[in-house]
Amino acid sequence: MQPLLDQISRAVPDVRLSAYDGSCSGPADAGVSISFADPRAFVRILRAPRGLGLARAWIAGEIQTEGDLHALATNEALLRSPRLVGVALTTCVRTAWALGCREILSAGPTAVEYRRAGAALRPVKRDLAGSEFHYGRSAQFYRHLLGPSMVYSCGMFTAGAQTLANAQNRKHEVICAKLRLDQDSRVLDIGCGWGSFLGYARAQHGCRGIGITASRSQYEYARKASAGAGGVEIRYGDYRRLLPIRDLTAAASIGMYEHVGERDSAGFFQLVRKCLPAGARYLNQAIIWQKTGGHRLRRNAFTERYIFPHGQLIALPKQLTDLEKAGFRIVSAETYGENYAVTLRRWIANLTREWDACTSLEGEARVRAWHMYLTGALTRFEDGSLDLAQVLAEAR
Repeated sequence: MQPLLDQISRAVPDVRLSAYDGSCSGPADAGVSISFADPRAFVRILRAPRGLGLARAWIAGEIQTEGDLHALATNEALLRSPRLVGVALTTCVRTAWALGCREILSAGPTAVEYRRAGAALRPVKRDLAGSEFHYGRSAQFYRHLLGPSMVYSCGMFTAGAQTLANAQNRKHEVICAKLRLDQDSRVLDIGCGWGSFLGYARAQHGCRGIGITASRSQYEYARKASAGAGGVEIRYGDYRRLLPIRDLTAAASIGMYEHVGERDSAGFFQLVRKCLPAGARYLNQAIIWQKTGGHRLRRNAFTERYIFPHGQLIALPKQLTDLEKAGFRIVSAETYGENYAVTLRRWIANLTREWDACTSLEGEARVRAWHMYLTGALTRFEDGSLDLAQVLAEAR
């Protein structure tokens, strides 16, 4: 292992490295340490390159880290030198050969990995299964992660909103203002999550609302949470089966569009347009891919397998084009990526602080996967490859 550790140490000199055979490299007082604790980690990497095998090994506990995982993620590009890749490949092949065929065959997907729905399954059922995988964790896990507000989208850390809860309320207020909600309004929240936005709009502006979610667990939680307030109705199912809904004055989708996909984007906005009378407003908030076209999560990618099945991030120009073709006029388009980076840091801090409670609910492997996902997302928002867009449109 020593040649590999030395190569990694040259690339990222402020990291302490060790391996199961006693090899070590890097400063003993480094703020971050990586331990290749099990030789099966290298077999996983060999079987699933491009990051998935490395993620599997970390999730399985075969690679251990101490310190700031985000600091490692920001140095990812330094670990792609041809010489380092060559040494790593040689190490993986030699380790796999030494372990033998049985270990090679067993070093595949972990127990918490998403098993992709069969090709014969209809898209709606497939997407419902993927949604439940992502959102079907226990409500208490999400409360530990997101905080008491139970809002799983970007907060706005402006106008004095310093706490996560205040930032989420600030975001809700901005959306209410853009949609011009009041006591005569009836707003639709597509992908309502645990019902936080509708609860805020009802309490602060007196409007009525309908929320739809493709997660059974979210539906049960939101339905109970809104039962005492009155004026809020929660429905379960895929948007393709529930829309259009009539007699609305406004609509919003806050962090759900990432599940729609480039192929269905135009059809999604057409269904939203059918819900609204002329002059009504619709707000679409979504993470955007900053390059041309949609960014489909690869079938073998970590996020597709462990967090976000069937997800796709779509560039802003595609959203605007599909909205206009569906019969909307674009009122405004604003980006808040820097706020999402702050939000992610708060979620990571929550997860780290509540680690033991989260692992007791969902298991060590799944919590490790979420930690890796949030850390990777933070890195992408910081380097500008991801952003958050809030588009306001008016039905023509």
